[in-house]
Amino acid sequence: YYKDEKLGDVQLLVPGMHNVDNALAAIATAYSLGIDFDAIKQGLVSYSGVDRRFQYKGKCNGATVIDDYAHHPTEVAAAITQARSAAGNGDVSVVFQPHLYSRTQSFAERFADALSHADHVYVCDIYGAREDPVPGVDSTLITSHLPKARYVPDMHEAARLAAREVSEGGILLTMGAGSITQCDQDVLDEWEHDGAGSAQ
Repeated sequence: YYKDEKLGDVQLLVPGMHNVDNALAAIATAYSLGIDFDAIKQGLVSYSGVDRRFQYKGKCNGATVIDDYAHHPTEVAAAITQARSAAGNGDVSVVFQPHLYSRTQSFAERFADALSHADHVYVCDIYGAREDPVPGVDSTLITSHLPKARYVPDMHEAARLAAREVSEGGILLTMGAGSITQCDQDVLDEWEHDGAGSAQ
């Protein structure tokens, strides 16, 4: 609706209420500028999202792997909330690669709290990027605050282990600002190896 005038329906390819809010704002702005609703609708229904922001990487037997750049507790919580919405009754598993030693040290408890909303959590080694390792700072600072989380240093192994826990209809999120984005194929290979079906 725009000023009590029904324009039509739009089905988005991207999940999450923030995307609905963004689409409504885009419709209102574009329509008020005189753009035809059919053109607006065509643009919105073709939008598949931004790379590394809840990016679809593949599916096998109803389970989906998504990659997300989330590397701050607020972003991690938002991505898990979005996954919950998209998974419906399915479970949500996360393989998280902390980014920076300083950030991990400062936000360990907040990361644990954000990750606690997932059903299964694997935390791999910190991606240091521009920082040198800090003595005593590793991913166990996060997992020590979240008993259900498992610390698995190697991200590829963590992804394969997490893949084994995802049920049909579930979502596996690989998250972090570093090299974790390379792990989607590990998940799909594990699902194919287990005979879960063919990856798409």
